[in-house]
Amino acid sequence: MRKKLLLLIFALLLCNFIGAQTYTLESKWVNCGNNVQLLDPYYSDGVSFEWTGPSKNGKANGNGIAIKYKNGKFESKYEGSYKNGIREGKGTFTHADGSVKTGTFVKGQLTGNGTMTTEDGHSYEGEFINYRMYGKGTLHYANGATFVGIMTDDAPYTGKFTNYDGVVTFIQKGMPVEQIRESKSSYSPKIGQRVTEYFDEDWNRCQPKQAAYYRLVTYEAPNRPKGAVKDYYITGEIQSEQYPIYIDYDDENRNFLEGEQVFYYKNGQIERKQQYYNNRINGPVISYYQDGAVESEAMFDFGTPNGDALQYYRNGKIATVSKFEHGLLHNNKYLQITEDGMVFLVYNENFIRNHEAWEFQGQNGIVQVNDAESISMQASPERTISGGIYTGFSPMSENMIGVVTNQRNPGQGIVTFLFGFKDWDNTCAFSIAGNKYQFTYRKNGVTVQSDDWQISSHIKPDINQLTVVNSGDKITLCINGEPVKEVGRIYFDGSLCGVSLYNPSSQSIVIDAAQLVVQEVVNPQNIPQEYLPEEKSDPNAWKGNGTGFFLSPQGYIATNYHVIDGANTIQVNFTRNGQIESHPATVVITDQQNDLAIIKIDDNAFKAMSAIPYGILSRTKDTGSTVFAMGYPMADVMGTEVKFTDGKISSKSGIQGDVRVYQITVPIQPGNSGGPLFDMDGNVVGITSSGLNRDYFKSENVNYAIKASYLKSLMEACPQEISLGENTSISVAKPSLTELIKEYKDYVVLILTK
Repeated sequence: MRKKLLLLIFALLLCNFIGAQTYTLESKWVNCGNNVQLLDPYYSDGVSFEWTGPSKNGKANGNGIAIKYKNGKFESKYEGSYKNGIREGKGTFTHADGSVKTGTFVKGQLTGNGTMTTEDGHSYEGEFINYRMYGKGTLHYANGATFVGIMTDDAPYTGKFTNYDGVVTFIQKGMPVEQIRESKSSYSPKIGQRVTEYFDEDWNRCQPKQAAYYRLVTYEAPNRPKGAVKDYYITGEIQSEQYPIYIDYDDENRNFLEGEQVFYYKNGQIERKQQYYNNRINGPVISYYQDGAVESEAMFDFGTPNGDALQYYRNGKIATVSKFEHGLLHNNKYLQITEDGMVFLVYNENFIRNHEAWEFQGQNGIVQVNDAESISMQASPERTISGGIYTGFSPMSENMIGVVTNQRNPGQGIVTFLFGFKDWDNTCAFSIAGNKYQFTYRKNGVTVQSDDWQISSHIKPDINQLTVVNSGDKITLCINGEPVKEVGRIYFDGSLCGVSLYNPSSQSIVIDAAQLVVQEVVNPQNIPQEYLPEEKSDPNAWKGNGTGFFLSPQGYIATNYHVIDGANTIQVNFTRNGQIESHPATVVITDQQNDLAIIKIDDNAFKAMSAIPYGILSRTKDTGSTVFAMGYPMADVMGTEVKFTDGKISSKSGIQGDVRVYQITVPIQPGNSGGPLFDMDGNVVGITSSGLNRDYFKSENVNYAIKASYLKSLMEACPQEISLGENTSISVAKPSLTELIKEYKDYVVLILTK
């Protein structure tokens, strides 16, 4: 395909996924409104409780009823025992969805034997971990079916399933089997002592000689680890760190996880980080390359992909962008970006999601969905069977359409890839049979083009990838990545793609079709907004910026009050000897009425500046005096190099005769606030603070600076002495403006706040 698109600049996709939300289990004491507290193991913002029952020392204690609300809406009711504010002992939970769970509570959690019923008629008796059906039990379905065996994550894992019609299916580790073949080990670690456990490459327990990994763990009770569990490569490098609350001695897939889980490469770099909430991935999942560069980012909502997912090339460029909506890919499409900047909107058929469009059983044969990426097609003798789906690509676009086929009966039947399909009278067909291929185009029931069958050495007897490239004025047909034919461009009447199987033999034949993909070229400037991820604020990003200037070598700095108002964190950046320095600062004193503040660098690494090269002028300057400002206007756009502007004092007072300020013609922008206004004699005469609203007053370049005398008064009121007089020296040869700027710029600081 012709590479005619410009290199993609996609900075807006560089999202930060980690916000202030709590992604792991959080316990919190909650006031019930009657001087009683209880502990909620699943606390989140907006939760409140009502407690009816006895209390002791301000904590719910004894049998009672606790009703939980989320933002004022009923969430659950617990009837049972509390001990010192924590659920402990027998109790019953009734949830807003109508489900009821009864059992034994340990440290606030339903753990051990219990029962569960749902509003739609299902029920369960057996073991729980943290409210989840986990362990031995019996699940009764409303339709009469039953499962007896081991439950994991509220689902059957290993055991016997009896359908309502009496048909029995055995399940082992979530998969149907003819017979369950597994046995329990006799492993029984010492309690309260750190033990070393060994695992092979498949994470099965083994002897040290066969081990690929080992684990250091301390058990506080059988299957109950205490604190962090660390796994290591057998060569000694850390492999992972996690916080399981239950470890199955025989099956690592049944470990119950909470909190953060981190995997490491052998070189010590983090491979992947993710968080668990009640044994389900919740929150950001971030994977890294071995050099530490981010490989992928995704967001999960209690085990389900939800939100934006990005993959990156090693150089940091974005490779794919996917938007998930409660586990489903938006429109079943995602963005794919090549390293040289080409952009594709990719349709990747999900056969399970669209099973109704594919599944068929009739005289011509059977179409059966195997999984999300594949189907099986069985054609009856001398019959044709087919299936297709609307992929939504534009007939006018440049695109690549592909499918993988697997002929289970090599050399038999004709496999056809249908594209641009509207109906059987309007379609294109790319067919293979044996070692030959053919292209056919029909328009309004008329065969416009039907080539003779051609032999191709690229055709394999079983698995073949058929690809159609629509680009410019031609269509290129490819088999297993190799072009075999070009035809003139056809602008299709339809946007359906599908697969057809013709069986000329006297016995049924079967093919599998998989990875039905459409890649449509998109101009980087016209990417549909619905496929772009939402811009998310970086919690570590600075929320505001302004300007300040040194008042003393010890790190006292003047600025506007509104620059630091409400800030929890303040940082100052400035240049010294050509190097940028960054230091935290704290507020020393403020004058809100006059919009002034003094802050001080609070950092042991800060070394005192050289003597301050300017003074603070107490008296008022005359109208018409030449002045200039230095500062960091719109630093996020204009950059972090100090900027210079100059002009005149146009008035000794501001709006409605405000004598505290000068009106100046010096251009200033947001970010200049708090910066120094200098005269040509080496004095700070004002602090730039504001400008007249141009849109409202239809004005141009009407700006204001607070007179330096008010700053001097604030300095005198400061708890610490700050002495900075006026520069009264008169030199025969005054320094030039460029020399003044050069001398002052290192003392003008960028202030960042959040």
